[in-house]
Amino acid sequence: MGMSMPSWYDIVGLDSRSNEVCDGLDDSMDRILGLLEEEALPVRDSDDDAGDESCKSTSSIDYSRMVLMGFSQGGALALYTGMTQRRVHKQQQQQQQQSQPPEGLGLAGIVVMSGYLPRSKQFAVAPGSENTPILHCHGMQDPVVPVQATELSRERVSSSVEGVGGKGVYEVKTYPGLEHSVSMEELNDVAAFLKRVLPPISDGDESSTDNARIVVTDPAQMSVKELRDGIRQAGLEDKAKGMFDKLELVKLLSQHLKDNEQQK
Repeated sequence: MGMSMPSWYDIVGLDSRSNEVCDGLDDSMDRILGLLEEEALPVRDSDDDAGDESCKSTSSIDYSRMVLMGFSQGGALALYTGMTQRRVHKQQQQQQQQSQPPEGLGLAGIVVMSGYLPRSKQFAVAPGSENTPILHCHGMQDPVVPVQATELSRERVSSSVEGVGGKGVYEVKTYPGLEHSVSMEELNDVAAFLKRVLPPISDGDESSTDNARIVVTDPAQMSVKELRDGIRQAGLEDKAKGMFDKLELVKLLSQHLKDNEQQK
């Protein structure tokens, strides 16, 4: 819109015609899909011995336990990516084992804060995502993205969802006096939504919300976020600089834990 700044994609304007352009949106969606896939695919602890079952991990997070959430342009990206894109499986693509198109992401939910639906005319729900619950929060005095964007987005998404027989719920919450920002009331609504779409993982008869947090001791079974948290707590941030591959992070933390165990 005439200003140079970091962004997920180029914004020419927020009118319906300009909103169809969104140069850079596809590249940003690829980045998000890569992050989701990284969490969804099992990770091997070591490639040294392919026959050693002890070096393998089947740990992964199912797409149905993932939520995409963003503010403003990030919310627009979360909405469009979460509803239109399909699951990416690079290993299967490389081996040419896919006999049919991959299914939609089928996420646990999507949260849009002060955002909107980009590329409205091109929007089409991917099979498998038609029942994805959506929470759209917006300030009623937003001078950047008018609050009317909530209803326009809901109408377009709901129409596409119903067209494929889906029952996804597009919930809109507006906040009087709130501009292009967030409020505690809004964050409380988001927290309630997350608790609803990501119920605790039960362990026997226990129903405590503590069960929603998976306790992992083996780095090979950790998510990237858990790995980076563990690395930070272990004071290994300098050694982790420049590491972007999950396997590198697994090896770094595994070696640290092994060294500590040997010193005991």
